[in-house]
Amino acid sequence: GPKELLYAMGRAVALLVAGLIVERVVITDREAIDATLDQIARDVKNNNRKALIRHIHSGATKLRQRAEAELPNYEFTDCRITKVFSRDIDRTAEPRSAIVEFNVIVSGSFTYEGLSFSDTNILRWVKLHLVREKDGRWTVQEFDHDDPQRGFLNQPK
Repeated sequence: GPKELLYAMGRAVALLVAGLIVERVVITDREAIDATLDQIARDVKNNNRKALIRHIHSGATKLRQRAEAELPNYEFTDCRITKVFSRDIDRTAEPRSAIVEFNVIVSGSFTYEGLSFSDTNILRWVKLHLVREKDGRWTVQEFDHDDPQRGFLNQPK
């Protein structure tokens, strides 16, 4: 009768509360990757070169050297991810890895091969190969960038 219904409602509420707690505590790979992308964008915008170097995978020494050589040529004023096209997470890889493709707008002052550009908005397509470090952080092992249309052209119709 009424007691069984009351107990069933109590169990349902307890399960609901437990589900909400688990949802808040457990961070999925997708959430962690999105948080990493947001942090990288903030670090670019703030010209935090030390933090940007920490986003590079511990085994990617050539990428680290390249970043250390190139970053002083850039002074950013903005960095925004405009569209994430894909997040392909390989859960079978050890360590776990992911390929993320997105468009980004950056602005600032840039020096490249002797040419300088200032107050320029640059839209780029970016592809990151992320690898999860032993401490759980997602870091960049490889990256590629191109004209922003590449992201739209690579998408299935």
